[in-house]
Amino acid sequence: MEVQALHADTNAPGDLPEDARRTAADALFAAWQRTAEDAGTDGGVEGSAEAALSPPRRAHDDGAAVARDEVPALTIDPALDDLAPSEEEAVTPGGEELPLPEQLTVIPDELHPGEELVLGPDGEPLEDTGLVLEDVDPGLAPVSGAEDGGTYAVPFAPDAGSLRVRRSIVVRQEPRQDAPALGTVAQDMRVRWQGETAVRGPDCEAWIQIEPRGWVCERYLEPNFREPRVRELPKLREGELTPGIYARVVGKRVRAYPSLALARARRKGVLLKGSVSVQLRGQVRIRRRTYWRTTDGQYLEARVLREYRPSSFEGVNEEAIAELPPTFAWAQSRTRPSAAVEVRTAPDAKAARETVLPPRTLVAVKELSEDGHWVSIAEDQWVARDDLHVAWFSHAPPQVEPGSRWLDVDLDAQVLVAYEGERPVYATLISSGKQGTDTPEGLFRIWIKFAEADMTGSGTAGNDTYRVATVPWTMFFQDDYALHTAYWHDRFGQPMSHGCVNLSPKDARALYAWAAPQVPVGWSMVHATEDAPGSWIRIRGQARPTGKPRKVAVAATQVGTP
Repeated sequence: MEVQALHADTNAPGDLPEDARRTAADALFAAWQRTAEDAGTDGGVEGSAEAALSPPRRAHDDGAAVARDEVPALTIDPALDDLAPSEEEAVTPGGEELPLPEQLTVIPDELHPGEELVLGPDGEPLEDTGLVLEDVDPGLAPVSGAEDGGTYAVPFAPDAGSLRVRRSIVVRQEPRQDAPALGTVAQDMRVRWQGETAVRGPDCEAWIQIEPRGWVCERYLEPNFREPRVRELPKLREGELTPGIYARVVGKRVRAYPSLALARARRKGVLLKGSVSVQLRGQVRIRRRTYWRTTDGQYLEARVLREYRPSSFEGVNEEAIAELPPTFAWAQSRTRPSAAVEVRTAPDAKAARETVLPPRTLVAVKELSEDGHWVSIAEDQWVARDDLHVAWFSHAPPQVEPGSRWLDVDLDAQVLVAYEGERPVYATLISSGKQGTDTPEGLFRIWIKFAEADMTGSGTAGNDTYRVATVPWTMFFQDDYALHTAYWHDRFGQPMSHGCVNLSPKDARALYAWAAPQVPVGWSMVHATEDAPGSWIRIRGQARPTGKPRKVAVAATQVGTP
């Protein structure tokens, strides 16, 4: 990615030693702060660091406290519910397994090839059970001890190549139901077990240790002839920005039907309230009406859905940063983000217009005008300060271990920079909370990561009522606040959220894979632990109200070009 260079004599980034680059950038940042109307504080770092080091607690409506290692209120993950028998375990009264119904394939319209549903005679989708070993004795042969906690031979045939996960299941640190959760391994993954013995407990006949770590209950595993198979989650098709199709519900008094039969009869539909976004799985036709099935099993008419077009924007990685000037910015107007940014020949709104820049053009930040309102991006090239989102490189807080990965979020600039120690490795635009639903400032740690998470808002505390389905690449850092994909807008660089930090799909995917704790392939969720803590996140500054340019205090300050 190239920086906009309007004059050939613009200094190249390699012209200065690294120490000189950092010194010049620090001086420019100090001048920027002095000319700001409200320079703010350090983001409440000192006051929040202690809370980040110990699990914060928040109160439920009934007064009960919820610890950091529990599920945030805005996420829905069935794998974290109490382990209950799944539908796959249902048998007939005689004990015989139910036969698979005859399959019927329904092909959708030409706009979405491949988005098909496989339905049975009852009109409901079928699940692919895969190749499962038969005639495996489920009995356990005791190895030592007959009581809970005793060890037993692993109850799988010698020729089993892997264990198929029958449903999403929590992975525990130790072989017992009340042990801390490490994460969730997704349904239909084929995993390998460790060791030759299983552990019996009061809540499970056999706890199995799986690779790469943790214990799961044997009742949710099936031996399989095939080799282990895990894949990155969420699963993307070639060329996709997000996993599948997302849409928002439009219109009044829209109803969602819990089954295809009820949709056909147009009975018992659930009236949707507030803003609703859904992920779509496939289409069916019923009497000249097209219905989409959502990921939560509901059916909606296609006419009430408007498909989202996720943003293709992405930030700059370490290699690109090395080629950029010591201080750079994205040129994008805060009041008209889709408009071109004007470049003047002098630091004056009445000066001649030299050219215009497309939104999100990368430019060098070279010096400030005396009044602090204008920024030089090249010789005789000036851009209004409010039209720039500057990536200010910073030093790591003292709590960050040397060389470890951490993130710095600048709410005023709406910019995120990722670091390894003192070295910036990624920078991008974000969207933080809007006025009234502000993103919290302070120093936090990622405590749980979800490949996908449903999010809801109840309409309390000034929030709108909303429901957003399966948000990909979500990382919670403080109670219900998270960094996550925003597939529903392309206004990065502006406050847009209900308090979370919105990222473009490409940025969210890259940072999800990079930040700690690392998510094992095939897992849909992972907890930070004492042995594998989450990355630090510092959030500082203050977001400006959208659409309102800030008045800048006049100060006679000018910094020379580095």
